[in-house]
Amino acid sequence: MKFWDAENTMVGWRFGLIVPVLITLLFFDFAMPIGILLAGLAVVFLFFLGLNYFSTQWVQRSFDQLEVRIFFIALLVRIMFLGYLYLLTFWFDPDSFPFEINAADSWVYHNVTLELIDAPVSEWLDIVENRMKSRSDFGYPIYQGTLYSLFGPYTLIVRFFNSVLGSLTVVMLGRIVNISWGSAHAKMTAIIAMLFPTLIWYCGIQLKETLMVFVVVSAFYVIWKARSQGKWNVWLIALGFLMCFALFFFRTFLAALVFISILLLFIPFKENRISSMFLIPLMLGLYLFYSLAVSSDIFKDVNNQIEDSNDFFSRNLENEKSLLGDVKFDQVALAPIIVAGAAITPFPSYLDTEARQLSIFSRFQNDLVRNMMYFFMYVGLYFTFKNRFREYIGIIFFLIAYLGVITSAANSFQARFHMPIIPFVVIFIGVGVVEFKSKSNRSWLIYLTFIFLAQLAWTYFKLDIRGINA
Repeated sequence: MKFWDAENTMVGWRFGLIVPVLITLLFFDFAMPIGILLAGLAVVFLFFLGLNYFSTQWVQRSFDQLEVRIFFIALLVRIMFLGYLYLLTFWFDPDSFPFEINAADSWVYHNVTLELIDAPVSEWLDIVENRMKSRSDFGYPIYQGTLYSLFGPYTLIVRFFNSVLGSLTVVMLGRIVNISWGSAHAKMTAIIAMLFPTLIWYCGIQLKETLMVFVVVSAFYVIWKARSQGKWNVWLIALGFLMCFALFFFRTFLAALVFISILLLFIPFKENRISSMFLIPLMLGLYLFYSLAVSSDIFKDVNNQIEDSNDFFSRNLENEKSLLGDVKFDQVALAPIIVAGAAITPFPSYLDTEARQLSIFSRFQNDLVRNMMYFFMYVGLYFTFKNRFREYIGIIFFLIAYLGVITSAANSFQARFHMPIIPFVVIFIGVGVVEFKSKSNRSWLIYLTFIFLAQLAWTYFKLDIRGINA
């Protein structure tokens, strides 16, 4: 049975093409370059075209039969997109070339990595400790340093491996859903992940997000697989906890949340009692994780993160003010907007109001598609709560807790901070598309109307705080 049809595709095309053009025309004095607008619209068009095409072509095949094909198509799409991102930076921000537009962290990682490859491996840890802000930034330079050492200091190599990791992530997401929901849900999840603009975008830039997402999904997947085998595989569980430990070298609070979330996956969802088959590998995994954490002084990092969280919301907003320049907003008035909008943001930016906005509106298509498809995420969450809650409790906790953390830090409107939960958002979108049995798109259209009004209000708000009369 086909779950994404031509009617859905037409709705996606109409909204995804009309809204950006309409908002651009309403504020034409601040229109983004036409080339970026057309490229973004093409991405939206191809996303919905791909959903319709692949869900039609693969309707008679099982997910198991399609795994290899899904991987290579995902890889091909990501490699093709690399060329676009190189050209985008070359044309619009040549000073940042060969990295992404308005590159900052990418240059830091690159320069630190160049130091690493000129030094013995035994000195790498000392170098990153001196150059990076905290231990949570150690992981990516060491990963990139390994690639530079093996293949040379070429950005294309790093992005190619990002594309491979991103494609493997697509397959793992499909496998997770295949285990719990079945082939139809797994295929739809994998198709969406394969084509999802946000996941593709970060494969093409030299930041830690794609690697971090791969490690997060891998940690969930190996525990999920071990649980599905009917007997607890000690090696898979140990691997899951090792991946969780590795996340402390990418983002401290993320590692802590993943650790709690994979513990929740050990809750038996078919039987009501906890057996020794469950306890023994769990205790071994916990012991391994605790030993590594103590030996590397990870608990000190966690404590520092907790202490640093005091007034983090206010400090982040003040930092945004300083970056944006002469803007006017009241923190007390803005706080409810950030909290209320966390579940559907970030909203796309369509306007060129300042140089800093170039890196934001150049990826408007990512945020637009995500805003549109969040409707199906909530449908998927509803059916998961109804039918698979105990099975998905770890993922649901991670999704809600992580969103709560970035909201409390006033980071929920920044796309980059959403990346660790995007794969799980895609899972629920895939489930929602399959489970959505309405004979019409009326409810989705009502939701999209709300999204249009929210995007329009957000655009007015961004102009207003800059003192621009719209």
